[in-house]
Amino acid sequence: MSRAPVSAWWKAQELLARRAHGSQELINKLKIRDYPAAEIEDAARRLFEAGLLDDEAFAQSLAKELFFRRGYGFYVVKMRLRQKGLAAEICERVTRQFFGELNDDELLTVMLKLIERRRAQEKDKNRLFAWLKRRGFRSDEISRALQNLRI
Repeated sequence: MSRAPVSAWWKAQELLARRAHGSQELINKLKIRDYPAAEIEDAARRLFEAGLLDDEAFAQSLAKELFFRRGYGFYVVKMRLRQKGLAAEICERVTRQFFGELNDDELLTVMLKLIERRRAQEKDKNRLFAWLKRRGFRSDEISRALQNLRI
């Protein structure tokens, strides 16, 4: 017994039920599954109209997760948002807004947790600085965090 093919609309809803997606990411997933372009466009339009597909809200949520759960700084958060296919202006605005609204205690807490995990392998402040830089943190943020360390 064969099943009827699922429309792009239903597949898009199924993908969104699993986790939030940016519009371009969702469109790419539908393209990979060989849905016709017109059907994909219609599904995306319907999802936008229904409020189920919102790039701004997706970017805000992802920025929060990337910082608090994954421990990434400003530059890596912005890069990861771009990798999800979000528009450059959304990535820039959301990242600036998110990090602008963080208070110093939240930023310091996340950075110190990262440093403590890393210190098992690395005790040199210069190397810790470079490691945090690669995680996307800004130099002034790193300097403040390292000043709070007792090495």
